[in-house]
Amino acid sequence: MNKNIDIKNIKTAKRYALALCESAKENLEEINNDLALVNEAIFQNDELKSFFSHPVISLFDKKETIKAAFENKINEKSLNFIYTLLDEGRFLIFKTIFELFKKQKDIIQNSQKIDVVSVVELDDNQKERLKEKLSSKLQKQIILNYESNKDILGGLVVKFEDKVIDLSLKTKFDKMKNI
Repeated sequence: MNKNIDIKNIKTAKRYALALCESAKENLEEINNDLALVNEAIFQNDELKSFFSHPVISLFDKKETIKAAFENKINEKSLNFIYTLLDEGRFLIFKTIFELFKKQKDIIQNSQKIDVVSVVELDDNQKERLKEKLSSKLQKQIILNYESNKDILGGLVVKFEDKVIDLSLKTKFDKMKNI
């Protein structure tokens, strides 16, 4: 499970994420980029996170801070969505809403994010062939994220959703040891 998803608030967060996806169908990527910007700016900064979670700081001050930081940087729909979260006392579950929004956006766009781990960086031809095979197999638009890791010794490890396809030499050697 994704570490950014707060399990106890998942039902509430899902309602917000679905509502935002429904209202933003024509510009899902723009809204996604806006939410990513807000997530990065606020929830990666302990002082700002503390500011927005502090019960003594007024709603007005929190909204003014959001306005000053993002008014001309993000879509008006994104800004209004953040104001709604603040008004309804749901801003602290923003990260969960954002993660669920991304998942719903991928469903709407029929896309799948896949992590690929290899010992060395794949060349463009290998990347394209892998993307085509995965796209054909999953019947989705594939978005690949590549990572190098010398510990796998060779082969590939492919991760998506809750699945791991481990075709690494390390795993094959480990299996041989147990025979």
